[in-house]
Amino acid sequence: MKINKFTSAIYLVLTAVVFALSGCGGGSSSPSSSTPKVSGVASSGAPMSGTAFLKDSANHPEMSTTINAQTGAFSFNVSGETAPYMLRAGTLYSMSSGPGTANINPLTHLMVANAAGFANMSSMNAFYNNPNGTEMNTISGKMGTALTTMQTTMQQLLTSYGVGSVNPITGPVTIGQGMDRMFDDMKMTIDANGNVSMMYVNGTATGTAAYTGPMGNMAGGMMGTVITPSTTPPVSGITITPSVAKMQMNALQAPQQQFTANIPVTWSMITANGGTIDATSGLYTGPNVQGMFLVKATSIADPTKTATATVQMGSGGMMM
Repeated sequence: MKINKFTSAIYLVLTAVVFALSGCGGGSSSPSSSTPKVSGVASSGAPMSGTAFLKDSANHPEMSTTINAQTGAFSFNVSGETAPYMLRAGTLYSMSSGPGTANINPLTHLMVANAAGFANMSSMNAFYNNPNGTEMNTISGKMGTALTTMQTTMQQLLTSYGVGSVNPITGPVTIGQGMDRMFDDMKMTIDANGNVSMMYVNGTATGTAAYTGPMGNMAGGMMGTVITPSTTPPVSGITITPSVAKMQMNALQAPQQQFTANIPVTWSMITANGGTIDATSGLYTGPNVQGMFLVKATSIADPTKTATATVQMGSGGMMM
């Protein structure tokens, strides 16, 4: 009987110790490891910089976070937010059904537009600014179909870069390789009517279209001549500053941006109806419409060498 009492006493002491350790945080998990996050890489050839934004389906206040300028990486703590989420960097959108990976790039933008049937940038921005939870869930539910449509429509292009089965939203992104390499060679433009063109602007094949079609209907697009990427990317020797111009529409005065290059160049527009640029000075004057437009610099010494810069034109209500 004494042994039983001794054993019981030991058991009580050990139990107390276990509860004490548990109360002091001695468990196997910590609050930081269970924090729900939406993380990814924002890229459009080079890593994007500036700010990434997120809206949840309950229309809580917009969240923002800084994009790592070297890697394009960003992360949101979505504690207390309602999934699914819509993300934005510049004029490019993406979507996440919940915590996890959600990259932002030209193809994620097309997938969201296709899943939602957004006809143009204005309708896309308007929804993002005031999202409806029911519609957000409907769009999220169609993202799988949008992925299949994109991979089918652009199979030849994606395969040439070795990313035929990669999901642009959740797949790994390595700057300078795979899908990011594809965005190096090719840029996307979106005009006021939602017409999308993805064209090669790699310094030797500027203006060759790989995809053209309506923003909200990828299946309605068509493939152009697909160029097999070279093992050594061409180098034009032209550096444009800024490489990405983030601008705002202005109904009272046409927005302007001064572009410069490191060598003597001639300036021109690639995107039709995307504004105008002075061929000599590089002074760009934007249109009063939302979209993504391309500016081209051509070397005067060697006209076969070109480089491009992107103009992201947002509405007055959109932070760029």
